[in-house]
Amino acid sequence: MLEFRPPALDMKGMIDSYTFKYGEGSCQHSFVSSFCLYGKYGDKFCERDGVLYVLRSKRCKDDERVYLFPMCDPSEMKGALRNVFDDAHSHDCRVKFETLTECAKNVVMELYPGKFSIESSRDYAEYVYSVDKLMNLPGGELARKRQYANKFKKDFGGRYRSEMITPEYFPGILDFQARWLEDKKRLAPDPYLDIEDEEIKIAFRHFDELGLSGIVLLIDGEIRGYFFGCPLSDECFTDIVNKADRNITGIYHVLVGEFLRKCCRGYSFINRQEDLGVPGLRKIKSEYKPDFMINKFILTEASYE
Repeated sequence: MLEFRPPALDMKGMIDSYTFKYGEGSCQHSFVSSFCLYGKYGDKFCERDGVLYVLRSKRCKDDERVYLFPMCDPSEMKGALRNVFDDAHSHDCRVKFETLTECAKNVVMELYPGKFSIESSRDYAEYVYSVDKLMNLPGGELARKRQYANKFKKDFGGRYRSEMITPEYFPGILDFQARWLEDKKRLAPDPYLDIEDEEIKIAFRHFDELGLSGIVLLIDGEIRGYFFGCPLSDECFTDIVNKADRNITGIYHVLVGEFLRKCCRGYSFINRQEDLGVPGLRKIKSEYKPDFMINKFILTEASYE
């Protein structure tokens, strides 16, 4: 049986050492997400013999134990999967893997053909963009996005600036977030908004310890947007949260560009996470023309003896 424990700040270095090497640039494989969203997914970790196991404790059911894909050297994978089976079966549960990448799905199917049902999970597919392309919005495909950004710069000229997030900005960002949340709930109530709001508060309580970086966008000295994220690997960054005054045309386009310029130098890609099946979000993310998608799959063990 595997012994799992919740994420703690002193585990970050250990977990990062696995996710940076074996996480495939997926935003699901992030200590920051597991720590800040523990109330939603309940990710718990077990390190044993060079393998990192992740249990999604709040996704488990009476007859299912839900895991992320084990992270380890490929030569250790068969034994790692066997340990997952043993752990689930010791609880009289089937194994369920959530949000596996295509590569991970293929490994499981090769090692255990016919043992799992497979479900493609489009809502959890992740959008990955070239940092350079998203920063500069080149070419005809992104011309309209570039025009929005240019309109913002023309309208606000020297009145706006971006600054790196430092503790002095935390109270102002949280005040802006509270107003943004109230406005958003009035327009489109969504229970996920409160979960995200708690994630944001946790992130700012431990901003430096979590290795986060980000920017605030100010107009006439007032915070009108913010954006923060963290590395997923040596070449891929991810945004965690970005919010702006939706009444200002072009502000999101400028916010993204400023974040990339100030926080993502030296990284090739940025993972902008999933759309969760939200039609408007899917449209926006697709319009930015991702360089590639990280497709996701759910695998459920058919039965066990």
